Amino acid sequence: MSSRLCIRGLLTAVAAILCFTLPTVASAQQATGKVQSLRSLGGPTRFTAPVRTVDALKKTMSAPRIQMDIGSVLDKAGLSTARPEVIKALTEGTVMETSVPNGAEFQWMAYRRNGPQITGPARWDGKQPLEGFQFVVDDLVGTYTFFVPKICGNLALVSREPSREAARRAEEARKAAEAQRAADAAKQAAADAARKAEEAKRAEAAKADAARQAEEARKAEEARKAEEARKAEEARRAAEKAEADRKAAEEAALRVRPFIAGYFGKQQRQYDDLDPAGLGTIRPDNVVPAFGNQLVGIKGGIQYKNQGWYFAPAIGVAFNLKESDRTSLFADGEVGYRFVRGKGVQLGTGLSLWDFNHSSADSVTAAWLGTAHFPIVGAANQNQLQFSVEWRQFFDRMSDPDVNYQFWGGLRYLFR
Repeated sequence: MSSRLCIRGLLTAVAAILCFTLPTVASAQQATGKVQSLRSLGGPTRFTAPVRTVDALKKTMSAPRIQMDIGSVLDKAGLSTARPEVIKALTEGTVMETSVPNGAEFQWMAYRRNGPQITGPARWDGKQPLEGFQFVVDDLVGTYTFFVPKICGNLALVSREPSREAARRAEEARKAAEAQRAADAAKQAAADAARKAEEAKRAEAAKADAARQAEEARKAEEARKAEEARKAEEARRAAEKAEADRKAAEEAALRVRPFIAGYFGKQQRQYDDLDPAGLGTIRPDNVVPAFGNQLVGIKGGIQYKNQGWYFAPAIGVAFNLKESDRTSLFADGEVGYRFVRGKGVQLGTGLSLWDFNHSSADSVTAAWLGTAHFPIVGAANQNQLQFSVEWRQFFDRMSDPDVNYQFWGGLRYLFR
């Protein structure tokens, strides 16, 4: 029994020596900057009682004194800003059970000696992996990975790096800023597109309005020209009608036109088969002698209608310059056509009664009348002087037409 007590006392003494040796070595290594080798943990320098489960960890770390000690440790490590997140993770149990292998290093580890202390850089050199709880906190300054050994509750810093959360938030802010810039750019582009579309719409509307106004102006101009053309056509028709009325009035006024004419020509005639002129007997060749007389004639009459077809009865006298007793009175019934173009050339035909002033049947004869009147001076609707020719083919002695005819030419004056 006494030997057992001696062995137990010896082991207790060794453990106490090791526990008291750990902070001493740690202090020395912290001063020199060397990595402290850790082979066992626990004893009087442990930070808390062993925490074998997450619930035990939560309960232990929820004690106000422990939280104050954690704050002191973090202050010593220069991590005061991480205190709320560290305590929150420990008290809420947002940790992961894990183990660190032999050779794993820590930047520092908490322990107790005259209050909470921290070691310098340390390395786990134990024979077995060190079991514990690992968690990560971020105070927007840095991202810290902590480890709490189950055997002693010594809070240890595994690593620190620039804040992931800050980086994440910065990245999100950058993306948000980019998104905002993109949204602003899109909004501006949309606004520019809308402005350009509105400008294009206004330009198109202005163009359409200009086209509409131009079309209206064109239609108005066409309407004006059409109205002018209509008025001009009406004026032309009115003028034509007035001219037609005037011409009709003139034609009506010129429907009856007196005329007088003077001619110079000849006649070639036979009167009978028994030497009617007292020239001797019939010649042996049975040719009845004919005679020709120079004539000066004058006649007057009335022409009905001025243009187109007309009728011109007349009476006149043909003075025989060789034998005055053969002077002849005659009457004509002329039907002809007066051409509209120019001054009005007239061509006519008709019947003539020649030499009706003698009672002898051998003297009086009917004849075919052919006339032509050519204007010299004066328009068709004015007093007009004409050159006139007439031909009469006597019906008496038609067996010898070449010696029974009369022709002359002269001047004819047609009164208006």
